[in-house]
Amino acid sequence: MRPEKQLITKEYARRLNASPFFLVVDYKGLTVGQFTELRKRLSKTGSEMHVVKNSMFRIAVKEAGVADLAGTLAGQVAVVTGQR
Repeated sequence: MRPEKQLITKEYARRLNASPFFLVVDYKGLTVGQFTELRKRLSKTGSEMHVVKNSMFRIAVKEAGVADLAGTLAGQVAVVTGQR
C-alpha cells in the first residue's frame, strides 16, 4: 500500500479507537446541501461524519480490532464517530 493510503488508513483507525461508537451510513441520494447540513448538525453534538474509501476503511477496522464489516461496506459510505 502506498504511504499516502497508509496514512489515511491509520487516521481511520485512530478515529475508530478514539470514539466509543461508530455508525456506517449509506449517503446515496443525499444532495451536497443535505450532506453538509447533516455534518453541521452532527458537529453540534460532538460527532463527525467522514466519507471513507471502503477498501481502506475495511483495513482500518481490522487494525482497530473493532468488528467485521465485510458485508456492509459497499457503495457510497460515510462513517459517523463522536464522543457521545
